[in-house]
Amino acid sequence: MRFPLIENIIWTLVVVLIVAVIVLIIYLKILRRNIRVVESRSQKYTNYIEGLLIEYLHLDQSSENFLKTQKKIISEFKKGVKNRRKRRIITSTFLKLSQQVSGNVIDIMHNLYEEIGLIYFAKQKIKSKKWNIIALGIRDLRQFEVKKFAPIIKKFVNHKKEEVRREAHLYFLELFEFEGLQFLDTLELPLSEWDQIELLIEIEKFDNQHLLDVKKWLKSENDYVILFILNIVKIFNRLETKKLLLELLHHENLDIRLKTIEVVTYFEITEAKEILVEKFESLTIKEQKALFEFLEKVATKNDSLFVLEHIKDSDFEIKSKALTILKKHDKELYNKLDKSSEDESYNRIIEYLDYSYGF
Repeated sequence: MRFPLIENIIWTLVVVLIVAVIVLIIYLKILRRNIRVVESRSQKYTNYIEGLLIEYLHLDQSSENFLKTQKKIISEFKKGVKNRRKRRIITSTFLKLSQQVSGNVIDIMHNLYEEIGLIYFAKQKIKSKKWNIIALGIRDLRQFEVKKFAPIIKKFVNHKKEEVRREAHLYFLELFEFEGLQFLDTLELPLSEWDQIELLIEIEKFDNQHLLDVKKWLKSENDYVILFILNIVKIFNRLETKKLLLELLHHENLDIRLKTIEVVTYFEITEAKEILVEKFESLTIKEQKALFEFLEKVATKNDSLFVLEHIKDSDFEIKSKALTILKKHDKELYNKLDKSSEDESYNRIIEYLDYSYGF
């Protein structure tokens, strides 16, 4: 007696599933059609906006209908800006075209950006409670070079979200160039490796004749600022910072000391040699290796005795560099060395040097 009931339930479920599948298929077809319609309308409006913008940028000011045509185009833009979807299209079209033009045309676009009210919506974005919206707002203001919001953007330099901080940093650099580095004065949070790379790429575009005095930032309490400025010192050959570089060799942060050794090696600042040699025993193994890389560039015969003390160092890299330096700067002393030792790595280095550079 129970079988017909179960059979009825099963068939009911089958019918329900079939109906559900049919409804779902119809829904998907309608959805796809709507998507195509929206995409088609968006593309059509994009083409319209591109044409309108190009027409505006090429208006002949001497034309009799110049003002009338200008007002008409601005009116069309203002009408579109009120609609969220159209506003996105207008913004993206402005951004795309701004990357393809230069000179006076860019200034016209920036003025139009403010005239049609897009600046208002960018301002609303940076007032948002959502970090991603804030980042987009700062990006828009940066790309359209709106400088008057600098006091507001300054508060985002130490935002809890790295993406927002990055946009704020780029805003100041792109719009104010080296003057924009003043944001470092209030920086409290770290500059990630990626942040530093992006900022350095931007800085390399600038004319270094207008570079600010970076000395004050080498004294910063923010170690990440010092590391970043050390990169700038190296890239822009800021040799006037030599005294501060020598002081940084004593900094409590190992990364800063290592970066400083890298910079003094690049500049071949020989005064650093005495400092590092004197404190050799207190240096970390990384610093000791960095010192011998430095000595490879600046060592003289006078350094032979110090180098000699490390030809059998436990670290292979230091041992190899010590023997290489000795071979280069004091062949007489090098030739007096034992050519055979219980240390196999020492023997291999000696054999390699004698083979490569001659006896």
